[in-house]
Amino acid sequence: MDADYEQIKNLIKKEKNNLDSESLRYFTNYFYILVKDNLIPENVKLEDLIANTLYYASKIEFYGENHFVSLAHGKDIKGLREPINKTIYIRANLEEPLREMIVYHEIHHATQSNKENDEVGINQESNIGRLIMEAQTQYLAEKIYCEIHQIEFKERLIPSSELRMSNGGVVRSKLHNYELHDNLLTKLALILGVSKDYFVKINFLYRAGLKDLEEKYKIAQDKYHLPYNFFDLLYILDYIYCVDLTAYIENIEKETILKGEETKFDYEIYPKRFTKLSLANERACINNFDVNNFLALLENNGPYQEFAAYIIDDDKRTLIDEFIKSNERKR
Repeated sequence: MDADYEQIKNLIKKEKNNLDSESLRYFTNYFYILVKDNLIPENVKLEDLIANTLYYASKIEFYGENHFVSLAHGKDIKGLREPINKTIYIRANLEEPLREMIVYHEIHHATQSNKENDEVGINQESNIGRLIMEAQTQYLAEKIYCEIHQIEFKERLIPSSELRMSNGGVVRSKLHNYELHDNLLTKLALILGVSKDYFVKINFLYRAGLKDLEEKYKIAQDKYHLPYNFFDLLYILDYIYCVDLTAYIENIEKETILKGEETKFDYEIYPKRFTKLSLANERACINNFDVNNFLALLENNGPYQEFAAYIIDDDKRTLIDEFIKSNERKR
């Protein structure tokens, strides 16, 4: 590591001088990559981000199967940030590299937290922007791991059934966690013409980040005649997130979702917008997002070929691939 690494470590120690060596290493790795890759917005100071992080989390604890986190949230949960006692809890039996990546995921949540209301990132009201927030958090976590250890993850094809989705699709992603979220974020980045680093930056800006995202989306909407207005687009993405979360953490509707049934209760996805959750509806949301946006990009000279590679439904992706190849032959 270069001199900047030691400087960042000293800034962290200055803010919190009793961090254990392991926690200090993780926090330093996190901020080092933020600085190295220019991921901090111009009007945000590194020292302020460090202070904000340590306000919400200043200790990392690896827990066993009988820990209160497992008992409260289920055996599948990998990590949790507890702001009251400023501790990040990580499941001890996770294998590397996932264990270390979940540490960075939870540190990033602490860094994004807004002291005005304790909400995280652009998600300042209900679930608005939640999928984007979670997707970019894991994207950054895995980016940090790769750069610190000087490796690169190859893009993978994952059967949708392995990701709590119904069968019949393949998810394309470089990530080793949150693969479905990453797939959707990749497609949104293609629509907007931005890198995924953009989503990291706006999550340090809270609601101002959401506003910037809306402005960029409206430009793309006008350019490509996209099928959804901004908040309808977010609602589709956040419905997908809510189904996925309900099928993941311990709750009374988890088994209902996993069986492929519709929930008994309505859930408030957005303020005053209630709906039932199901894998079938989630699947419909994904297919509509994929097909409708692909057609808009195709008809308006957008990056439709790149987008098509990430379409999840096997049958639709095969048909579209054949169409694209046929179109190229005609040229």
